[in-house]
Amino acid sequence: MKYLLLIPLLLAAVGAMAEPSVQWSSPDHSDLLELAAELRESDDLPDQLTRLVLKTDILIDENTVRRRVRDVWYYPSSSDVQNNGMDRIFFDEQTDQVTIHTAASVDDRERLHAFDPGTLKITNIDTGNTFSDRRQAVIALPGLGAGSVAMIEYTVVTERSRLEMDWAEMLYSQNRAPIGLWELSVQWPEGESLQWAADGERVSCDREENRLVCSGEDIPGLQLSGQPSWPDLVDQVIVAEKREWDQIIGKSRSAFDQALRDTRGSQALLEELGIEALPESEKIARIHAFVARDIRYVSMSERGHTVTPHSVASTLLSRYGDCKDKSAVLYHLLQRIGVDAYPVLVATERSDPGRLVVPSMGYFDHMVVCFDWNGNNRCLDATDASTDWKHTPAWIQSKVALKLMPGAHPTVVDPATFRWKVAVESDLDFNPEGGAQERQKRTYLGEYAGTMRDFLSRMNERERVAWALEDYQEQVSERVEPEFDFEGTDSLKPAVTIRSTAQYDELLHAGEPLSYVEYSAWLTQEIYSLYLENTERDERYPGLRVTTKYRFDVGPAWSLTILTPELEFTHSFGSMVRQVERLGDGRLEVVTELKIPRQIVSKTDVSQFNSFLDLLVRESKIRFAGKVL
Repeated sequence: MKYLLLIPLLLAAVGAMAEPSVQWSSPDHSDLLELAAELRESDDLPDQLTRLVLKTDILIDENTVRRRVRDVWYYPSSSDVQNNGMDRIFFDEQTDQVTIHTAASVDDRERLHAFDPGTLKITNIDTGNTFSDRRQAVIALPGLGAGSVAMIEYTVVTERSRLEMDWAEMLYSQNRAPIGLWELSVQWPEGESLQWAADGERVSCDREENRLVCSGEDIPGLQLSGQPSWPDLVDQVIVAEKREWDQIIGKSRSAFDQALRDTRGSQALLEELGIEALPESEKIARIHAFVARDIRYVSMSERGHTVTPHSVASTLLSRYGDCKDKSAVLYHLLQRIGVDAYPVLVATERSDPGRLVVPSMGYFDHMVVCFDWNGNNRCLDATDASTDWKHTPAWIQSKVALKLMPGAHPTVVDPATFRWKVAVESDLDFNPEGGAQERQKRTYLGEYAGTMRDFLSRMNERERVAWALEDYQEQVSERVEPEFDFEGTDSLKPAVTIRSTAQYDELLHAGEPLSYVEYSAWLTQEIYSLYLENTERDERYPGLRVTTKYRFDVGPAWSLTILTPELEFTHSFGSMVRQVERLGDGRLEVVTELKIPRQIVSKTDVSQFNSFLDLLVRESKIRFAGKVL
């Protein structure tokens, strides 16, 4: 007997009971049992976690897009089960209806284990700072063990009338695990124009009139190391309604402009901010700080507002919104003070515009506001409450972007030459007994200040001090417990400073010749953090600039005789320059500047690049000697 189980019951935005987003149909396990039996008879079982089959059939008609997926996995070991025993179905609750047909496993003794629908979990996959209303149905596959075969099969039906933008589907034909068989079929009505692209070498596609068929076999798993933008690397097939980039831009800009139809409250707000007599830069700073900090981020991608922002008036009234809502307010307020700003879509998981081979809104999940100012392009992220307006937040630099201006094509958010910038000052004053007082100041600049401010803002004062102490003792010395002071953590300024003072009982031996080595701990910490790990692809290095100024005073007990050498080292990867100045018999100042600009390091040069960093670490040491007076 056919039955239907509905889970869970979701509420519509207006408070009425909505159609359930996930349904459960009567399961049919015959295909799974047959496949498992065939696999047992094979003499060549996979020795690693393998996606045996990933099959997707898409049927498009005038009103719906119906996507049926069969996903089959083989688990050769118990560790594979521990690390990969969950499967997920992704959907948009505003436009999609999910029906699960099968979710079960067959163990190595050929026993069937069916999933209990009552244990299904539906969670939000909003990553923060982005706009989407994506959900995931999480299935804990039952009965898994070494030698198990598992299958889920489901259908997702998308109501096209509920889509704000044109339909598109991006199907990844590569995964962390090898894929035995990957198949795709797409069928659409006569008279409808679709475009598609197979971006990769492991899948072949054939089109016949209104049908597309793609397949690939024995596709190797994708090994990712470092911090890559994985959609830039994985093979994929994209199918979408036929559009040009100008059409995508026009429709997106039209949706954005709807928020500007009601801007009540904006003039009163500008008066409240008291910026009329201020210079333009300060006006921009105050507007940005208000939108970033006084309008809190809340995901607001309900039906009708997945792409379209809420009105400026409603966002100002509620004081919350997502990136597109906050961007609309920021854009409008900047326009009111004469700044010629424009909205920009951002694909936060992509860094290669060349992979956007089919025009679609589906790549993009974030929005910022940009403008030209004093000859430089500025991009303000209204969801970033930690980075000052003159610096682009680190997390969106080099991400794929699309200006919502006619004639634009995908490019990237302008990256800084040096994304990570820090200045260190250290004073070390020795006493005749060999002890020393140390005063240090670390100043993080620009987007690095924003990153540090965001990190420190999540802690109370006690937690900040505990973190700073642990960091100091790990990088500098465990022999002391310095006192710390933090500056710039609460403001949207381009600098965050951490000061410390420490008293060392004995660094030198009284009455003996002086010999001292300073390891430039904070400089080497920054170098170590940016070693490259991947040798299988070219790597983007974000750029590092560190300036250190060390002042030493050995006091009346010693006289300096041997100073650390000056250094001027230049390489195609970067440079390090050290200047040494003797300020008297017992005083010394050493200034070091390290510059490694943003660059792409070829995969064939990764080892050489890391050797370059090794050399910088070795040469970062400061040594000097002296005689007893």
